[in-house]
Amino acid sequence: MQRLAAIILAMLLGISSAVFAPMQGRADPMPALGPEDRNAWMTVGLVNAAGYRGKASCTGTLIAPDLVLTAAHCASTIAGTGKKRHFVAGWDRGSFVAHRLSSEIHVHPGYISTTGNERFKYDIAVLQLETPIDAAKVPPLPLSDAAPLRLGELAVLGYHRKRPNVINGRFDCVTQPQSSPVVVLLDCEVISGNSGGPVLAQTGDDWTVVAVVAGRTGGNTPQALAVPVGDWVMSHWRDAMNRAEARRSEG
Repeated sequence: MQRLAAIILAMLLGISSAVFAPMQGRADPMPALGPEDRNAWMTVGLVNAAGYRGKASCTGTLIAPDLVLTAAHCASTIAGTGKKRHFVAGWDRGSFVAHRLSSEIHVHPGYISTTGNERFKYDIAVLQLETPIDAAKVPPLPLSDAAPLRLGELAVLGYHRKRPNVINGRFDCVTQPQSSPVVVLLDCEVISGNSGGPVLAQTGDDWTVVAVVAGRTGGNTPQALAVPVGDWVMSHWRDAMNRAEARRSEG
């Protein structure tokens, strides 16, 4: 518990300071995916305030035709203000497969109402899009709140400041023993921009989103910090799937 408390404290000193800490460990902690792999992950994209050429950005994942999963600190400052976030699916050196604006930003209520050592576990949000993205063009990734899927070797994907124009990631991130029901710790390093990116478990031939990157710890053994998918996200996902079914019925 002391180790976990230290990790939490490091995170709460500021997501940005944790994320921008000097990289140590692997020479390329979050390498670019190859062309074939990039084509397979068009569901993951940029989340930013300036459109498809914005430099300051986070990562998001399409989990329903009109719903994007990301980190709360990527959107909380404008939630409820009427301002919007852009989602650019499959951004790849100037090309992309879809671009949408948010119509609503839903930040986990615990992130807004909580301060101190409890806030980290609520760093998760969803963006409801103004218009849905055709699932045949960009198939949403499934998600799960099943705790066993968060164990073992997982994948982490996202866009980061060192290589912002292609998707980057690793598929060999191992869950650490200090993980708990409210935080997933992985032995992969993450870089500014990876926030909001999906943590995925392989289930057969498919991949399932099980957590969202929120930040990282510093020190000689950097670790990624991720917030597990839970009831709050699943509730928004079910609402989004109901909207999708209603649109199909109307069509």
